[in-house]
Amino acid sequence: MVSQHFYPDNFRINDIVKMLSDKGHSVTVLTSLPDYETGKVPDDCKGLKNRKTDWNGATVIRCFSVARRSGVLFRALNYFSFFLSSTVKALRLKEKFDVVMCYQTSPVLMANGARAAAKKQKIPFLIYCLDLWPESLKAWHVGEGNPLFKLMSRYSRRLYNSADRVGVTSEPFIDYLHDVNGVPKEKLFYMPQHAESLDLEPKERTGNVVFAFGGNIGSVQNIECIIKAVGEIKDVPGFSVEIYGDGSELQNCKALSEKMGTDKIITFFGRVDRDTLAEKYKNADAFLLTLKPEGIIGQTLPAKLQEYMSGNRPVIASIEGAAQKVIEESNCGICVPPDDYRALAAAMKKFILNGEDFDGCAQNGKEYFLKYFTGEKFIADLENHFEELISASLNGEKQ
Repeated sequence: MVSQHFYPDNFRINDIVKMLSDKGHSVTVLTSLPDYETGKVPDDCKGLKNRKTDWNGATVIRCFSVARRSGVLFRALNYFSFFLSSTVKALRLKEKFDVVMCYQTSPVLMANGARAAAKKQKIPFLIYCLDLWPESLKAWHVGEGNPLFKLMSRYSRRLYNSADRVGVTSEPFIDYLHDVNGVPKEKLFYMPQHAESLDLEPKERTGNVVFAFGGNIGSVQNIECIIKAVGEIKDVPGFSVEIYGDGSELQNCKALSEKMGTDKIITFFGRVDRDTLAEKYKNADAFLLTLKPEGIIGQTLPAKLQEYMSGNRPVIASIEGAAQKVIEESNCGICVPPDDYRALAAAMKKFILNGEDFDGCAQNGKEYFLKYFTGEKFIADLENHFEELISASLNGEKQ
């Protein structure tokens, strides 16, 4: 398993590795030094310490990487250093494997070590694609005419096509990878992210209505839409909004909330651990979900939705694409167009004043989650892909 990000950084690959290991598979993780959340390499990983460890039965091998810190320069050095060190390390591994999987977030460069290991050992190579490349560069304001975009476009095309199979987290990703990167559709498959159930009991509405949001607070998440929506209905009595998480836009969002006079309604709690978040969510009457309509990235199915659906609460969303499809198909809440804060305000007001219109949404979401988004289902599907790839490889077939 190759991923630049791994425990103690909080990514779902941690669950995947643990579940595979718990089921008796021998798992080796090739990853970087853990600095995603802090931007700094922890002391217990400096000076070549803890470069090969055991974690929940899996072997974890950490490659050198320049600390993320802050700013474009250090971010680029962080990405490129892992690209180089993971490739070298992958080629030097003496262990024999049956299959290589890359848990591919951003940047796509992190998959290079996985490709190198698979090619050297002549074994199947599977990419689980969470971030589309080169499309993801647009979120960093790198347009298609930029030389960097053109360079990464050529690299992404070769990388994705080198895989035996490419799993995607949202169905619209299939068309993008086929149309833009030329990946044959027979290599592509849809496998939504799993989520750990929040295991919240259903909540009866009593008094003040609490809306909750939890997760990264960046430009793509569009928390500004929530703030503007609250600004539209701030004179409606009896509701509050709780926002949990940190990110590049946190301070800007706080400033916007103060400017719009919604800071008495919206509370920013910052980053909290999962156990604390689950405890806080018990007070929520509904979850909020927003995402900017930025091309194919705006069509994604954020893993936050799966987690929300497990929590026995209605979902009120301003989003399109795969997430809109799931919300409407499951009837777990209401979905309005992305970045339409007036429509989001109307939906929130409807929930405050006519909550009975949402009866059954919470249960519908939980049932849909149990059917499609559990960790057990994810691992069973992943094992099937592994078995098919390994069987085809042993029989000399090309997948």
